[in-house]
Amino acid sequence: MQITIRGHHLSITPAIEDDIRNKFAQMTKHLDQVNSMQVKLSKDHQLDKRSKKGSANHIAEAIVRLPGVELFAQATADDMYTSIKKLTEKLKRQLHRHRKMQLDYQPIIVSA
Repeated sequence: MQITIRGHHLSITPAIEDDIRNKFAQMTKHLDQVNSMQVKLSKDHQLDKRSKKGSANHIAEAIVRLPGVELFAQATADDMYTSIKKLTEKLKRQLHRHRKMQLDYQPIIVSA
């Protein structure tokens, strides 16, 4: 599986990269079908007018490519590690739902 990590308006530190790779490795441990994964981390520099500080300005987005399916999730938080954690939780739910749909699928057999 190939994981691509990009940063927009912030630099990717080795600690953030290791955190992402560990969480996604745990998430896809039981699913071998993942072809590739793209993670985009960005920081919005807008300030709140009242508090003069940014709220929920760390954004984490991910695209997970499976055969025939593309899953997307986005999470925001005040801290990058928190947004990565929220992102992995959202993707876990999507992957679990996708896996359940695959296991529940019963092909219709028509006899002639």
